[in-house]
Amino acid sequence: MKRKIIITAIFALFILFLLFAPRKNILKTDVLHTFEGSSAEHWMGTDNLGRDVWSLLVAGGVRTLEVVFLSMAISFFAGTALGMIAAFWGGIIRSVIQFLADFTLVVPSFIMAMVFSALFGFSPLTAGVIFGVGNMGEYVNQSFDLAYGLKKQEFIDAEKVVGLGKIPILIFHVVPNIYRQLLVFLGNKAGNVTVQYAGLAFIGLGTDITNPDWGTLLYQYRAYLTSYPMLVIYPAAAIAILTILFHLMFDSRSGAEEAVTLFD
Repeated sequence: MKRKIIITAIFALFILFLLFAPRKNILKTDVLHTFEGSSAEHWMGTDNLGRDVWSLLVAGGVRTLEVVFLSMAISFFAGTALGMIAAFWGGIIRSVIQFLADFTLVVPSFIMAMVFSALFGFSPLTAGVIFGVGNMGEYVNQSFDLAYGLKKQEFIDAEKVVGLGKIPILIFHVVPNIYRQLLVFLGNKAGNVTVQYAGLAFIGLGTDITNPDWGTLLYQYRAYLTSYPMLVIYPAAAIAILTILFHLMFDSRSGAEEAVTLFD
């Protein structure tokens, strides 16, 4: 319990720090002060254009959080709801939902994001929606398996006998029994989306220097890996830290154990 509180506090502080940390104008360049080291004025120094590296990292972190939270909101809530509906309603509804879920699994979300970003532009909104829809199928399958297992339990049969409808059963009895396992899965996928979004930016779909992303910074600074390695290390470390925090934040040993023993 203490470990969970500490991780939650660290995660919350990291998010709040990205959202509200002081930063300079990321559009301001200064060719007379390029590649400066860390100082009171520039905490992480300046880059090849004289821009404040700290401010660029914070701006990129905010855009990354927008993508991850939007993506997870879409895939988690919609995918979980559809999976439970398929488990309890069955029939044609189950077939349609599982077909759509399988379709999103056949087409990798990263490839889908590349195509749609090239067609409609690269922004946190488009990336978040695409990753959200692309990852929805996995949540559908996860929640379907968990809900279908619960559907066979005696207490669910008893609730049906007394006249409780399917929707109240799902809300008040199924969700409380499966949400911990789903949150563990959420942490894994949130970390994956962080890396995937950085990958999209790195390959050139986020090259707008007025709206920096961590992947964009990695791409721009790769040429200075040997001469100014910190320019590459900073965004790479930011990606790694956020990914690890997502895994730790939603990792639940009790939830993992329940996932194994739930249907024993």
